[in-house]
Amino acid sequence: MTLLDLIEENSVSPPVNVEAIIRGLGIELNKKAELDAGIAGEIARLDSGKYRISANKDDHYFRQRFTLAHELAHFVFHRDLIGDGVDDDKLYRSTEGGNFYNTKIKKQHETEANRFAAVILMPKDLVIAAFERQPDVKALAKDFQVSPAAMEIRLRGLGSIN
Repeated sequence: MTLLDLIEENSVSPPVNVEAIIRGLGIELNKKAELDAGIAGEIARLDSGKYRISANKDDHYFRQRFTLAHELAHFVFHRDLIGDGVDDDKLYRSTEGGNFYNTKIKKQHETEANRFAAVILMPKDLVIAAFERQPDVKALAKDFQVSPAAMEIRLRGLGSIN
């Protein structure tokens, strides 16, 4: 199954099942990772050649979902830059803290990963249709299982709110 098939299959209605997308690609998943307090998540290349995406166990579930989607973006777009792995701090920047410090991952890569995460978790058509039915950012955020801030940014990007 391709990435597009997995996304399509798991984004029929909110919330998008990002975990199923990750697992469908053969990536291990750890939502209970004991990461440094300043680390939101990481992607690591395992000795087997496969990958594992981890989210900090202490983060709220909605934040973990964004982290998982962000790390998935690194797998999709930046696999050639991952090396042994990438740690992302709470601002989703590669950092010296954690298990991996990857200087190949630059600000533009992190921005691309954030955009991908937003598109995966908040698909344009689903968000617009939901907003037309209920123009309440907090309610939409809850439905899509993302933070109100992430939903507001997505709605602004779609031109739905000023």
